[in-house]
Amino acid sequence: MKFTVKEPSTGMPLLLQARPERYNGEQGYRIISEYGSNFFISNKYGSWRLADDHHVDPLLLEQVGLAIEEQLEGTE
Repeated sequence: MKFTVKEPSTGMPLLLQARPERYNGEQGYRIISEYGSNFFISNKYGSWRLADDHHVDPLLLEQVGLAIEEQLEGTE
């Protein structure tokens, strides 16, 4: 699924793609930017968390999680 969020420090829109993936036994999403950088997130106990060694601004992580939830609600 593709979506856009605002980069927290600049306010610039970021075009991202979320692909379902299993990483180290956890089901979640590989988040891929339009420039190719990526990170993996999963939702544990109602909270989106990074599951790999990448550093992501917590505000960006929150926005990405909300965007995924909105996309998923739209498919129900």
